[in-house]
Amino acid sequence: MDKLAYSLTETAQVLGVSRPTVYALIKQPGFPVFQIGGRKLVSVEGLRDWVRNQAEVTA
Repeated sequence: MDKLAYSLTETAQVLGVSRPTVYALIKQPGFPVFQIGGRKLVSVEGLRDWVRNQAEVTA
């Protein structure tokens, strides 16, 4: 089964950025972060959509 969500560390690895950068990103409106218990996770599909949107905005 494929992952539905990434940890913040996995998100940093996938995006090729540092963990502090991911912590800054999760504070931005529209970033696909959600919380289960005390753990913050990032939706895999939401992250793909967010990256696609960022590429369109900056193009």
